Amino acid sequence: MARDWARSGAAAIVLAALASGAPALAQSGASGGASESALAQTCRAPAPVAGTTVSGPVLHVIDGRTLCIAQGPTPERWIPLRVSPTLAALPADRERLMAAAFSRSLTCRVTGGGPVRFATCTLAGRPLDAVLTEPATITQAKSWR
Repeated sequence: MARDWARSGAAAIVLAALASGAPALAQSGASGGASESALAQTCRAPAPVAGTTVSGPVLHVIDGRTLCIAQGPTPERWIPLRVSPTLAALPADRERLMAAAFSRSLTCRVTGGGPVRFATCTLAGRPLDAVLTEPATITQAKSWR
């Protein structure tokens, strides 16, 4: 059902609405960690249990490690996930995560955590960490504003 929603064009409308409010949301998460107010305003779906696989478009990036995967058109259906890096040296860079994942469909396996679950994610079958280290992603992140 979530995939049908993402393909229906409703995702494009939600993305356009988010783009208009992105600067204000970016300010709330600019401290480097996922702020409680940013999460409360955006990702409101219940956290899935460890071992669950979640797929869908990324409709909000809170900070360099935390994002929302949509399961429907409203924030009540957006799941907050904290990306578990496999590369210890990978910086927590919001712009880089935006360039790699925003509006793209991720598949994430939930590995654990608290209110915001940790997850290992793939993008088109490739580990998200690999995409984050690509020169094209880094270049795009530098111009993301």
